Amino acid sequence: MNPKQLDKVALVARAEQSRAAQKHQRGQEQLNASQQRLGQLEQFRAEYESRLESLAGSGIDARQLADYRRFLASLNDAISRQGDEVSRSEGTLRESRDELQDRSRRRDSVDQLVERTRTALLKEGERREQRRNDDNSLEQHRRSSGRD
Repeated sequence: MNPKQLDKVALVARAEQSRAAQKHQRGQEQLNASQQRLGQLEQFRAEYESRLESLAGSGIDARQLADYRRFLASLNDAISRQGDEVSRSEGTLRESRDELQDRSRRRDSVDQLVERTRTALLKEGERREQRRNDDNSLEQHRRSSGRD
C-alpha cells in the first residue's frame, strides 16, 4: 500500500475514533442526566413520605391517606422506570466505551503501520542514494585509475 493510501486509511481511522469518542461523550451525558432524574425522584419521594408521616401524626382522613398512598405508588413506579433507564444508559455507555477502545486500538495500529511504511521508504531511499554514491565513487576511481 502506498503512503497516500495509508494516509487516507489513517484519516478514516481518526475520524472513526472521533465519532466513537463523541458517541461515548453523549452516552456519558445521558447517563448523568438519567442518574440526576433518578436522584430527584428519590429525593421527592423521601420528602413526600416525610410529609405523610407528619400529617399522619397530626391526623389525616382516610381519603387523603389513600390519595397519598396512590401518589407514592405512582412515584415508586416512576422511580422504578427511571432506574431501568439508568441501567439502559449504563449499558449503552459500556458499549460506546468498548467501541471507542476498539477504534482507538485500530487508529494506533494504522498509525504504527504508516510510521513503519514511512521509515521503510526512507531507509530504501537512503540505500538507493548510498548505492548511487558508491557507484559514482567507483566510476570516479576507475576513471582516475585508468589515467595514471
